[in-house]
Amino acid sequence: MLSFKRGVSSLLIILFLTLIPTAYASEPDIDVKSAILVEAETGQVLYSYNDDLELPPASITKTMALLLVMEAIEAGEISLEEEVEATRLAQSKGGSQIWLQAGEKRTVDELLKAVIIPSANDATVALAEHVAGSKDNFVRQMNRKAEDLGLENTYFGNATGLPVRDGQDSYSTAEDIAVMSRELVKYDLVMEYSRRRTDRIRDGEYPIYTTNDFIGHFTGADGLKTGWTTKAGYCLVGTAERDETRFISVILGADSDRGRVDETARLLDYAFRAFHETKLINSEVEVEQLEVKKGEELEVPVITATDFLAFIERGTKDEIVQEVRIERELEAPVEEGEKVGKLVFVQEEQELGRVELVTVEAVERAGILTLLFRWVKNFILGFFN
Repeated sequence: MLSFKRGVSSLLIILFLTLIPTAYASEPDIDVKSAILVEAETGQVLYSYNDDLELPPASITKTMALLLVMEAIEAGEISLEEEVEATRLAQSKGGSQIWLQAGEKRTVDELLKAVIIPSANDATVALAEHVAGSKDNFVRQMNRKAEDLGLENTYFGNATGLPVRDGQDSYSTAEDIAVMSRELVKYDLVMEYSRRRTDRIRDGEYPIYTTNDFIGHFTGADGLKTGWTTKAGYCLVGTAERDETRFISVILGADSDRGRVDETARLLDYAFRAFHETKLINSEVEVEQLEVKKGEELEVPVITATDFLAFIERGTKDEIVQEVRIERELEAPVEEGEKVGKLVFVQEEQELGRVELVTVEAVERAGILTLLFRWVKNFILGFFN
């Protein structure tokens, strides 16, 4: 009997040890056209699949529209309380909507809720016209903002993501959508509304319901934007926060609503389960001595300007390589704290991030006699080399 118990215990231990590595290290196997997983604050990429593939983003287009509206509010150009009068153009929008009627007046706050929660196309157009004067001006602003953010593989044909009748349809990539999503999650009001499954507008008489079934089905889930058209398939920007850490996933081209939710949950579960934030270097760590031409001192220590933390998979810290990249030569006089290059952290050919390298102290220019003495010394030594 004792031997049997020992045998069972040994088997359980073997099974436990076998499962530990896969619990943390195995990447999710997802079935979509494109995907990316990033840490929200730094943008560090934890997982990617076809992340630079240009695809129709459907209503995820509204991520950029919302960003422009929030920037207008932040700049004081519009306020949450002011009323927006719906136009015939806004009324004419199909798909998800709150059935605005031309001439109907709703506050910016109500329309924001309608864009974020049920992804209302009519509310999106109403806000676009209110912010920019016309839908065309607003779309131009969207594309300018894309350029400002460095989104080289993104174009917006309209503010809603609906197919364009005349002209170029919107397109973007998972990588670019992650960038604009990182900008949008900085607004607390957006996150407050995007985590709600239901709300009410029109003086509490009209209920609205989220299109994002991810909300309420994943611990910490609080956003962010869904999208669907026949051409785009099912798309979802999913966000979740736990212990003040937020991750963002982008799923493009899933085959069903359930599929985009499941794949989003798989990616974000991987992020929270497999990664942890680790300090890879402290500030003021000396990296090397750098030559200073014509200086009183021949060399100056180069140190890290800041700490550097990154999210890495558990048990992989030893795989990280530090690369010193000096970007300039120094010639005296040199000031304390001059930037000279970067310390880059690389894991499996993927850059995790970088830290500025700076001089630790000032170096004055050497006097003429010192420079002459060095020249003579080097000249003489040259005969013995």
